[in-house]
Amino acid sequence: QDCYVCGKSGAAITCRGMGCQRSFHLPCATKGECITQYCRPYRAFCSQHRPVQVVEVAPDKGTRCLLCLDEMEASTSFRSLVCPACRHAWFHRSCIQGQALSDGFSRFQCPLCRDRDTFRREMRRIGIRIPSR
Repeated sequence: QDCYVCGKSGAAITCRGMGCQRSFHLPCATKGECITQYCRPYRAFCSQHRPVQVVEVAPDKGTRCLLCLDEMEASTSFRSLVCPACRHAWFHRSCIQGQALSDGFSRFQCPLCRDRDTFRREMRRIGIRIPSR
């Protein structure tokens, strides 16, 4: 299979979207805005079929990532995420992924409201890898 992101052969991950035949390499996933769910049933989705956050809130102008303090985009997107519990904690996908890898499952929580269950469930659903250590 050819990777739909980079065009090279050897793409081993196929989108689980209904009827979708797109495949991609794991290293190409982020660049192509694809999502891999690192929990059972271990599914992957292309940019067209990936799960998105369904929160009816957008960051105010000047909102900053709670982790790196850089300014956020104007809405939720592949790169801009919000805590589904408090809807006030905004962060970049790469920043919260780094936090998840550092914290591990037992310590990973919303940096603002400290919610664990709703936050972890949503982060896993949208492709944040949370190691079990």
